[in-house]
Amino acid sequence: MSVRAVASGVAAVLVTASVGFGGTPAASAEPGVPRTVPSLKQWQPGGADFSLGTKARVLYTQDALRETATDFAASLQAATGNDIAAQPGSAGSAGDIVLTTGLVPDAPEMPEAYRISVADTMELRGADTAGAFYATRSALQLLRQRTVIPGGAVTDWPQYRERSLMLDVGREFMPVELLRAQIRRMGHLKLNLLHLHFSDTFGFRLDSDRHPEITAAQHYTKQDIRELVDYAARYQVEIVPEVDFPGHMNGILAAHPELKLRSANGRVSDAAIDIANPRAYDLMRDILEEFLPLFPGRYWHLGADEFLLDGAMVTSYDEYPQIGAYAKATYGPQAQPVDAFLGLINWGADIVRANGKRPRIWNDGLHTGAGTLTIGTDIVVDYWSRAGIPQLPLPFFGAARTPADLIAAGHEVRNAAFTPTYYVAGGPTAVGNVPAPIAYQLWDPALFVDGSRLSPAQNERNLGSGLFVWCDDPTVQTPEQIAVSITMPLRVMAQQTWGPPQAGSYHEFARRADAVGEPVL
Repeated sequence: MSVRAVASGVAAVLVTASVGFGGTPAASAEPGVPRTVPSLKQWQPGGADFSLGTKARVLYTQDALRETATDFAASLQAATGNDIAAQPGSAGSAGDIVLTTGLVPDAPEMPEAYRISVADTMELRGADTAGAFYATRSALQLLRQRTVIPGGAVTDWPQYRERSLMLDVGREFMPVELLRAQIRRMGHLKLNLLHLHFSDTFGFRLDSDRHPEITAAQHYTKQDIRELVDYAARYQVEIVPEVDFPGHMNGILAAHPELKLRSANGRVSDAAIDIANPRAYDLMRDILEEFLPLFPGRYWHLGADEFLLDGAMVTSYDEYPQIGAYAKATYGPQAQPVDAFLGLINWGADIVRANGKRPRIWNDGLHTGAGTLTIGTDIVVDYWSRAGIPQLPLPFFGAARTPADLIAAGHEVRNAAFTPTYYVAGGPTAVGNVPAPIAYQLWDPALFVDGSRLSPAQNERNLGSGLFVWCDDPTVQTPEQIAVSITMPLRVMAQQTWGPPQAGSYHEFARRADAVGEPVL
């Protein structure tokens, strides 16, 4: 893909986006509303002010809230210098904070909703433990700006169920401590899904007992993963693992060259596995069955993107007659070559379901009218490109099924639009990185990469969006430099996925974001 082609596509989609916005200005926060990132849904002023006590207590009404209360007290002490202690209880004095759960008036019934009642004692009430945690994040952001808060009540909840960060650790290994720092940042911004792309061009980053030959020198041990999962849970972050099949398998296939996809003219792909070879399924099954139990979350991401993209070369099913023969032998004489790919998705999805999880894939291999098979409607589709493969890989145009079509077929989707949700470190596609002000002003999660916008009814099947960090050239930025570079894009995605009202102009949003800062602990 040329830099000029990508740049032209970015320009086209941003024009489309501004038109797609319909000329309707984003809602702005009312003057006087307490400043947080993301901004608050509702603020009703009135009543006594709250002044954080110099020796304040964070009282928690249930043992399930103890860890959240303890972390909140420690962060609050670090941010303000006041002496803050967490302890069980429900009856606070002036200057204390009470953390509890229960019905949140005037909010939808969802576990992440919360209410902050500001009086001489502050009450943080979550609909569930997740909401209670988010109440502490908003309270911390407010109290680090000033320790006296005007009386009133905050009612807040997310617009989208998934508010995510994806990190491409397959191409560029990121140390565990850096992942922990991003989890803390996610909790601070009320992001709830960490998608880790564990395998790609430069390595398979999980420590395999069944196939130690595929494990990269830089990798995560199983104990690393267990501790990371537990750490993420403290911040209400769920980890979604991805091991990409049947493309982007360089890190695995380097140890299994006999399984690489070969064309009729003898060209060998370093990235794609031969899905006509039964031994390929043995290897993929081994990987799935070894690592699925390691992750307790709801999802497993199967990848399924860019299968026939070999480096910068786009190939065609016609170049691999063994795939067409396999499809007909497996799925009947009417089967098309793409059915072998669709059948692989269903095969992997069955293994994922058997392990109590829900499968996810990328969208680009799903073409309008292609194949005789359908994939399971419970599969979540992360929608990044309208192009699909085999085609010239420009993500803004093409024959891939539309978001609306996938929703009509029964799928839930996540908006992973190449622009503006991608941050690419290095390589020609980095030119598509959209500046944070443009993403803030012209985009929201209902607007997809091809410029189409979901209707409100369709958008009920849109799980959300986030920031997708790809390390196409791992020599360009260190993990620490990437973490700095995504500071404002991640804040913007947190705002757009949590939902309106926005914090006025981008300049006002940036000032607000600087005021609430990064997590203190």
